[in-house]
Amino acid sequence: MEIWNRNASPQASASFIEEVLKQLAELAALKGYRGLATTLMMAALEAARASAGPPDRTPEH
Repeated sequence: MEIWNRNASPQASASFIEEVLKQLAELAALKGYRGLATTLMMAALEAARASAGPPDRTPEH
C-alpha cells in the first residue's frame, strides 16, 4: 500500500482513503465482523464518489 501524500489533491486523498477503507472492510469480513465490514464498504463508496469529483455538467438543449 502506498504512503499517504499530505500534498496530494483532494481527489487523490479520497482515493487513498477509499483503498484503506476497502482493506479494513476485507479484514473485518475475514474476522467475522459483517456489520463493520458493510459500514466500511459504504464509507469506501462515499470516498470513491468524492475522488471522482463533481459530476460533469451536460449542456442544456
